[in-house]
Amino acid sequence: MNFLEKYGFTPEDIEEFLDNTPKKIQDAIKEHEDLVETNLKFVKDLGTSVYKEIFINYPDIFLLDASVFEKTFSQYETAELIESLNNNFKVAEYL
Repeated sequence: MNFLEKYGFTPEDIEEFLDNTPKKIQDAIKEHEDLVETNLKFVKDLGTSVYKEIFINYPDIFLLDASVFEKTFSQYETAELIESLNNNFKVAEYL
């Protein structure tokens, strides 16, 4: 999961992810690393400060096809979405 370091994840963040994510999801993320990076970059580039928390707590959504993933987030007004996510990253579960 070294690719996460490119996105500002600390060793502690990565350890938390590994400790809280089923092996099946970890394996899928490794297998589809390019897709996961594309989706992670999209969320980070939105400007939300909680992209790491979203990834650590909901890693399975980062396995969605990139166009579906982007559409999921793009259906909302960007400023309001960022504000909602920054106030409570768990909102990502309901997108």
